[in-house]
Amino acid sequence: MSHSMKRHRVATTISGRHWELLKKHAEKFETQQKALELALECLENNSKQYPELTPEQKFWLACESISSVCCVQKGALKILMETVNHERFKEYVTKNKPIECVIQFFLQKPLNECSLKEVVDGLTIVFGTSHMFDTVDYKDNGDYYLLSLTHSLGLNNSKLNLTTFESLFETYGANVESKISENTIFMKVFKDK
Repeated sequence: MSHSMKRHRVATTISGRHWELLKKHAEKFETQQKALELALECLENNSKQYPELTPEQKFWLACESISSVCCVQKGALKILMETVNHERFKEYVTKNKPIECVIQFFLQKPLNECSLKEVVDGLTIVFGTSHMFDTVDYKDNGDYYLLSLTHSLGLNNSKLNLTTFESLFETYGANVESKISENTIFMKVFKDK
């Protein structure tokens, strides 16, 4: 008998309800063995149909759980950003460190226990998921990570996000060098602390 044809004996007890189900399906599929094998195949196939959530999906679920999702259309957000008080926003960021909180929440550990790569990965996922940016990416350039973000929300969006990014990396202890325009943010995050 070949290895693939080898049979294994299974001995167990099941509830009355499941015994009735097994009898019903054994009639349909000829034997209890075929019914059980088919049930196991279905379990296996179902587990493949429902893959692990992506980091982005986990982040959205987490945001929902702490009631932090705020849906604002991009056009409306752009108008709000055009009238923002930069000094007041900077004071808010300095006092409350909002992006630090989000990154720690996402990574599920304190910032000082994270690697710089984890922080950059976390920031990339959080901002990629936010839909505030059209593209969010980074490259490892050896001595530094180069964050590249594009958006259509104007210069104030670049300025406001630069404020939060610089706060995050200052809190973490990494040096940064930035260039912004009306629709881009480029930031070098240096690896040497």
